[in-house]
This record gives sequence, C-alpha cells and structure tokens, in this order.
Amino acid sequence: MSSPRYIVREIALAVGTPEEALARTVAEFLRIPVNSLSDLRIVRKSLDARARNRPLWRYAVEFSCARPLQHPRVSVVQPPVEAAASRRPLPGPSVAIVGSGPAGLGAALGLARKGYKVTVFEMGRAVIPRFRDIRLFIKQNKFDAKSNILFGLGGAGTFSDGKLTARTRNEHTAAFLGELVASGADPSIEYLHHPHIGTDRLQFIVDKFRVHCEEAGCEFRFETEVSDLVVEDGTCRGVVVNGDALPFDAVVLAPGLSAHALYKALEARGVAMERKAFAVGVRVEHPQELINKRQLGDQVDAGAVGAAEYFLTWQNAAGDAAYSFCMCPGGVVVPCADAEGALFTNGMSYSNRATPFANSAVVATVNVDALPGGVLAGVDYQRRLERDAYALGGGEYRFPVQTIAAYVGKRLDSGDFPKTSFQKPMRWANFWELFDSQVANSLYESFLDFERKIPGFIKTGFIIGPESRTSSPVRIPRKPDTLESVNVARLYPIGEGAGYSGGIVSSGADGFRLADFVSEWKAP
Repeated sequence: MSSPRYIVREIALAVGTPEEALARTVAEFLRIPVNSLSDLRIVRKSLDARARNRPLWRYAVEFSCARPLQHPRVSVVQPPVEAAASRRPLPGPSVAIVGSGPAGLGAALGLARKGYKVTVFEMGRAVIPRFRDIRLFIKQNKFDAKSNILFGLGGAGTFSDGKLTARTRNEHTAAFLGELVASGADPSIEYLHHPHIGTDRLQFIVDKFRVHCEEAGCEFRFETEVSDLVVEDGTCRGVVVNGDALPFDAVVLAPGLSAHALYKALEARGVAMERKAFAVGVRVEHPQELINKRQLGDQVDAGAVGAAEYFLTWQNAAGDAAYSFCMCPGGVVVPCADAEGALFTNGMSYSNRATPFANSAVVATVNVDALPGGVLAGVDYQRRLERDAYALGGGEYRFPVQTIAAYVGKRLDSGDFPKTSFQKPMRWANFWELFDSQVANSLYESFLDFERKIPGFIKTGFIIGPESRTSSPVRIPRKPDTLESVNVARLYPIGEGAGYSGGIVSSGADGFRLADFVSEWKAP
C-alpha cells in the first residue's frame, strides 16, 4: 500500500537557498525525520517581497510520508473524483475553428485527439512570416492589416510577455500548461505563481503546439479569413471564406478580442451578443530600477528574484476605477495597429526581462451602459479612440506621448523625448484631448494615488498610448453545460473574443474545457 500524499503550504526559503533544501525544511517544520518524506513535488512557488530587502520564496509542496500526519497547515491529497458522465458528441465529425489563438489551439488539440476532423482558419500568418511583418511595420512603417501583433498563429499573446497567470487553477488550466511544457516551455510554469515565458521563446513554443495539433490530425489554413457564418433555421452549418460557404458539422468561435469585422457579421446573422465591461487608458513606462527598489528594497539583487512587478488599483466613492494591467518588468512597449489610420499600444518582455524599463497599462473602466448605439457600442468606442489617437500623433503611425508629470499638470511637454524602449516615431501630445472626461479624470486620480504607493511614479513616468484592447467589449452568451451558443445550435463561442477569458492560460483552458465537455467521435 502506497504512503498517503499530503500538501504543506507556506514553506519559506530565503532567496538564494537551493531548492534541494526543501525536503529538510519541510521535515524540520513538521518535526519528523527527513527520510520519512518521499516524492516531493513543488505545487506552487511565489515571491514574498513584503519585507523590504528580505524577500522570501514561499512554496506549497506535495509529498508522501511514511507516517500519518496531522497539522493545521497540512492537508491530505484526495484522489480525483470521477465526474458523472455528461459528455455528448458534437453533431458530426467535421469541426471548423475560427482563430488560432490559445483558445483555438486548445480546442483544436483536444478535439482532434478525440477523433474529430478539425480545420483551423486563421486570417493571419504563421509565426516566422508574421514576425517579419511585425518587423517591417516597426522599422519601415509597412503595415499589414492581416498580419501584425494582433493577428496570426497564437493570437496577440504570441508577441507579448507570455504571462501565464490565471485566477483559478483547475484540470483545464493544468492541461493547457502541460501542453506548453510538452511544446518546449520550462516545467516551472506549472507551479510558479506568476510564470512567464517571454516572446523570444513563446513564438517557438506556439509553433511547436501547432505541430502537435497537426500530428493529431488538424489542418491549418493561414491567411484565410472567415467573414461570415452559414446559419440556417437557427443552426450553424459552416463558415464563409472568400465568398464561398464551406460546410461543417460544428463551428468553434475563437477569434480573439479584436475580431471587430466578425462581430458585425455575427450581429447581422442574429447571433446573441451582449455588451461587456472593458477599460481603456495608456501604456506607462518607468525605469526598472525605480520599481525594483520600491518593491524589493535597495539591497536586493534583482537578478536573483527577477525584475520586480507591481499591481495597482484605485477607485473612488462614485465607482470610477483604474488599475494597472499586463505589467511587463524589464520589457518593451510595442506599437499596434489593425486598420489604416488607427493605432494603439501593448507591452511585451523577453524571457530574461532584462531591459532597463518597466511598462504597464494603466486603464480606466468605461461606463459601458452610457455608450450610445447597440450591442457593438464598445467596438465603435475603441475604434473611434484609436482613430483619434492616430490623428493626435500627427499621422504616419507617429504615436502620441506625454510625461505623467505633464499629464497631471495638464500641460504639453516640449524638448527631447526621454529614453524609452519604444521604437516608433513619437509626438508630444496632451492625452486630456484624447479621452472623455470620465476616463481622463480616472487616470489623473489614479496617477496621484499610485505616486503615494510608488514614490517617483509621476516624476519618472512616460505615457505612450492609447491602450485600448484590454478585453472584449462584447460577450457571446453560451449554455453552461455544453458551451453552445444560446440561440444558434452547433456554434461554440470560446476564449477572449467571446468574452469568457482574460489571458493566455484562461483562453487556452477554455479551449480544453470545450474539448472536455465533448465525448469522443464514433461513427454511427
């Protein structure tokens, strides 16, 4: 009979202590001989920097023990309980997946392994040609609306920090993280509290993920835009590509949050959609040294723990709110566009997070209910903001910029630009002219609040903007037991574009969740 399995939490090791000391530390904490422990496995690892200049690594550790244990910080690992069989097959073997972001890739791999004939449609390109297109835009201003930081294999996340945080951990997030490891990611992403991969590695991992999908039987069609659905009598019968209707037994919608043209086609087809909360703002950049000293202390080697992060929020009594989002320590601010005459920003980091700059979005919630228009009012709001930003920058993809000090002082900067990671042409601007009063004031109040939390936030901060694609402005309602659209049969909306996730892991997990809800295909 095997020894019982336990989990002990909040085991602390000083930064720099080798993890080989975990077994001895756990044994000392439990006051048992170290040789009574076996098969130790790290379940969770996070940095505790609350005590300045004395950061600790905190662990949750799973292990077997030769003796029964009773301790308030120790829990028994219970074997998984098999859920009642509720899975059902899709209505036929052929499945179209619209989009090759994390949600689309997760669904493609999961369904193909269950015997379905999966075709993935992606209007962008594969990783290598997509990388070339992005470089041409940054260096030579050659813009491609279908192949850029937003569109292509892996979605917007491929050219990002590769943050793999998730609010919840379950069998679907575990399955997705496991596939990333199988595709070349470091195994530590399965237990780190704030894991990240970095865009220099993630693009190759995403491409390997695609190979695994193809080995399972998936077909990828790049540079192939799905412009519409085939809907007959309330049932989705296929997709429209280049004006041709292609029949499929089921369609999985995983288009990402920037599929504005497809949203309009869905609305015209009568697919149920609803407004969803979202936020807009700016990308702010600071010296990474400032963030390291404020978050870790001035005596800690950031090389031992990684460049420091921050997570900041502000809210007033009226319910207006702003917060930091997608923080990229040691990162780079990147230019984005998916239409002529419009622009916005994002952030990314390489795997070593070693640049001298920290960047983050600081965004304010938009009063969605007050927007004029129909269900796509949020899409129209984003588009208008991005066109206005293009004009504020003076055209030709010059990006509007401002120091935070000038924004707080409601004035225009002058003179040379500060040192920055940003590589596109810039123009001094006043962002009070870009945002509506509610967003502008929320950003103003949040900057004052963040200065109290991180002294120097205003004085050394540099704004590049806008940051407009934080989340989808619409949700496509679905049935909770099948993930099928509430009013169009055989249509399965998943991921960020459908309004059901908020990052790489949660999107990938949503794809695996759909595959888990479905039984294996067996020919009748």
